[in-house]
Amino acid sequence: MINIAINGFGRIGRSILRASLLSKDISIVAINDIHDWEILSYLLEHDSTHRALGLEIQYSQNTLKIEGFPPIHTLTQSNPNRLDFAALGADIVLESSGKFLDSHSLAHHCQKGAKKVILCASPTDDIPTFALGVNHTQYKGESIFSNASCTANALAPLCKILDQDFGIELMSFCITHSYTNEQSLLDSVYPNDKRRSRAAAQNIIPTSTGASGTLIRLLPELKGKIAGHSVRVPVPNVLLLDISLTLSCNITTQNLHQSIIQAAQDSMRGIIDVDYKQGVSSDFIGNPHSVVFVPDLSYVLNGKMARIMAWCDNEWGYANRVLDMARFCVSN
Repeated sequence: MINIAINGFGRIGRSILRASLLSKDISIVAINDIHDWEILSYLLEHDSTHRALGLEIQYSQNTLKIEGFPPIHTLTQSNPNRLDFAALGADIVLESSGKFLDSHSLAHHCQKGAKKVILCASPTDDIPTFALGVNHTQYKGESIFSNASCTANALAPLCKILDQDFGIELMSFCITHSYTNEQSLLDSVYPNDKRRSRAAAQNIIPTSTGASGTLIRLLPELKGKIAGHSVRVPVPNVLLLDISLTLSCNITTQNLHQSIIQAAQDSMRGIIDVDYKQGVSSDFIGNPHSVVFVPDLSYVLNGKMARIMAWCDNEWGYANRVLDMARFCVSN
């Protein structure tokens, strides 16, 4: 059994716990969050996006009880240096608060006995960064590493296959992304980004993305070849990738489709999925893959210019990859 503690019980933290309940080899033993646990328990049980948990939940005396599962220790520690997850039985700490993004702010978990710390976001320093199916085989037992971002986990598998099979000369992408908690319901000041200061549920909001930098961490051979931006739209979950590429060799649309579909059936099984049913964003809520390729919206022009579209549940898909990486690092 892999014993895991979670620091930060927001959208990703709760998705990770929900995903762990479907696993026989993972146990969440402790969770820390600075907010009220009566409300956090309620939000775990009733989720507007992923629907009701379907299990009875009780919270009392710093313990979260989920029907059919061992009790989970809960904490409300605002000073992370005072957290001792190892003392509560955790082997791995998942950092999903979004507040601690460098090795210095994560090292104390290992100093107190945790074997691994996985950052559930892109780091701000040189923490090793891995994505399953992309560069995870380069993992060499590091005690602290990043699982990259949800967008990089969606982009990177497709980029790896295309660069491997056809060579990527240049790539530009747009991520049509659901709004997130750091945006506002109504117009409100957002530091250093005027557009993100506008109401999330009323606007299509062009903005920047850190996905390019994280993608280069995962696939350094693409450095100098890629750039992209993001557009936040009024849906609560799921993103859509729109990728334009110039390839190194002449191919056909059929070649493009075959390459990605073959990978989905083989080397990227469980990571790349394929949409044959002309879905829309809500159809992919709850899809556990890193990315879902859309063949009928993907094509090649003049032999070397390709356009690819693909979906991703940026909460559920990412949560499943975090747990997969926890499994991988324990077994390697």
